[in-house]
Amino acid sequence: MPREFATIEGFINHLRTRVLPSIPEAVHVGVSDGAELIKKETQAQIGKYLEGPEQGLPTAPLADSTVDDRIRKGFSPDEPGLRTGDMRESYGVRISPAALRVDASIGSDDIKAVAFETGRLEQNNYQPPRPELSVASFRNEEKVARTIGRMVVRAIEGKPMPNRRSTDEGESG
Repeated sequence: MPREFATIEGFINHLRTRVLPSIPEAVHVGVSDGAELIKKETQAQIGKYLEGPEQGLPTAPLADSTVDDRIRKGFSPDEPGLRTGDMRESYGVRISPAALRVDASIGSDDIKAVAFETGRLEQNNYQPPRPELSVASFRNEEKVARTIGRMVVRAIEGKPMPNRRSTDEGESG
């Protein structure tokens, strides 16, 4: 049921005391959910060749020497970046506190993941870039923006954030 206000001052007071304080949490929830989505998409892509219009695609096939090494060590011959799964599982998310601006960092502290993403050129050891994180971010940009928008609209409507209990049920403005 929509809220009704007897005066403009009542409406302004509602915005000031109820809506504005809930916006930072809504932004935080939206950014957190979006960052988790990008992380999961990145993890799901590892071990596959990526195709598409994004920069750096399609990804290059594994070198014959890499395929031989993978087979010799008992791994599948053709899953780029996926051997034990340790690198894939090393991806994580860091989120700044709730505010009107919330920053998210998605990535890995594993140096192999960094070299995998950006590639490397060392003497006798070339590895082409495999932009897993970049592609997952690009492909999900609109979905993340919509998620943040939905959370802000929920806050404006006075609805609780998903998986969070409302503390203001039954109150009116």
